[in-house]
Amino acid sequence: MNNQSSLYWAPPFNWDVIYQLPGGTSREVLQKANDLCVSGDIEQFRELLDSAPSFSENFNIDDFGRTMTKAIETDNVPVIKELLDRNFPRHSYYARHATRFKSKNALALWIERGWDINEPMSHSEPPVLGLAIQDEEMTTWFLDHGADPNKRTLTDVTPLSWAVKWAPISIIRLMLDRCESVQQGQLLHYAVERQSDTIEVLEMLLEKGAPLNTPMREDLATYSMLCFMSLGTALHRAAELGNVEVVRYLLSKGADQSVEDSNGLTAIVLARRLHYSRVVEVLEKGE
Repeated sequence: MNNQSSLYWAPPFNWDVIYQLPGGTSREVLQKANDLCVSGDIEQFRELLDSAPSFSENFNIDDFGRTMTKAIETDNVPVIKELLDRNFPRHSYYARHATRFKSKNALALWIERGWDINEPMSHSEPPVLGLAIQDEEMTTWFLDHGADPNKRTLTDVTPLSWAVKWAPISIIRLMLDRCESVQQGQLLHYAVERQSDTIEVLEMLLEKGAPLNTPMREDLATYSMLCFMSLGTALHRAAELGNVEVVRYLLSKGADQSVEDSNGLTAIVLARRLHYSRVVEVLEKGE
């Protein structure tokens, strides 16, 4: 069983809170199931599930969400397997929960039972690999089990997108080594938003061939729905953030100031509107 602490970083959303709606199964049965899960007594747990339908009139395996959650947190595969064998729903948020608690055996069983490791969490959230990017061991585990750093959501967010914004450089390198391309995921745009080591990460991406002068999400079918968001190049984003050093670096690498964002603005016009005088000065000089 897993005794490791959970992943400590805060992703750009709240970790799933798995709620258990009131069901038909008696509280007594559910509490006993939880207790047996904690104690690890799989034989009694199995006997409980076998006998419960006979004395719990409205027994429903779906009611055992708290037990499944506890089993995942402790990487208790026998309990997870018993529940899945009895048609407990295989919802992907349990895979998120297993990632949070670094429950590799639970994740392996989820994959074995048909979970797609590369299924995006939502239109704007990448596959679950994106949740592992603060932990090198977990990132490696996902990559070794077929996770794709470049798997895109509808809005072109990839696990690597999140990594270049939030992950340590060692993990970015690890993921880049498994990537066939750096054309997906708006990587430069996300890297510009880093809180540290920004230029080093941008350098890594540009050396790999990340597109410097392509407006954000220009190649997507969803572009027309998102163009109100002022989608521009990485230079636009750096100017919008008032990051003088990143603006200067991107210009030194050939960033094209004449490119307009989806609202028809160049980077310098955007900087002027936001009153970033130092950025405007750098752009005027073309440093």
